[in-house]
Amino acid sequence: ERLQPLGVRGSAVVEEEHDAIDDGLPEVVTLASGNLGLISFPRIPHRVTLEELEEHYPLVVPTLRDHPGVAFMLVRSREQGPVAIGKVGTHYLESGRIDGEDPLEPFGPNAARKALRTDGFPHVADIMVNSTYWDDMEEVAAFEELVGSHGGMGGPQQYPFLLAPSAFAMPDELLLGPGTVYRQLCRWLADLGQDAYRAEELAAPRTV
Repeated sequence: ERLQPLGVRGSAVVEEEHDAIDDGLPEVVTLASGNLGLISFPRIPHRVTLEELEEHYPLVVPTLRDHPGVAFMLVRSREQGPVAIGKVGTHYLESGRIDGEDPLEPFGPNAARKALRTDGFPHVADIMVNSTYWDDMEEVAAFEELVGSHGGMGGPQQYPFLLAPSAFAMPDELLLGPGTVYRQLCRWLADLGQDAYRAEELAAPRTV
């Protein structure tokens, strides 16, 4: 089911308060990546906070939250930091506090770590929307008309794998994100005598 248009109000007030940059930019941009939705307000030169959304775009958060195709949304609160908001619960990612039912629970034990990592990207969207996951069918509600789906969390799609020779030393830590995968590949190359990769293996994980 397609998301219906959202009602907004007070955009002129938002622009005035935040010295928003028009310059032909749209007021809102929505993008889809499989079952992940990205919503940004490009006229506002900073990441829009939950408090600003509630004040100036009061229908956006509750409409997304209550939509049957949405499991949770990731936004940043001025007071609480990154927050995952679901239909019947909220997960405050920095403190770990959960009000009501945890909206990340259906997405596995590392869902909060993944969401917190995403929140740390310098160009993360103002609102990140993860679609509904039906565990009985192992299916997600895709925002794109594709045969497969990827981008957000939910189902077998979120469990990639590395195929490596059995003689290779397996990592002790969870490989969360491409940065840690890259570091592990460098570690294997260094173990095979490719010393040029040893410095890369010891470096901090890349985040992109």
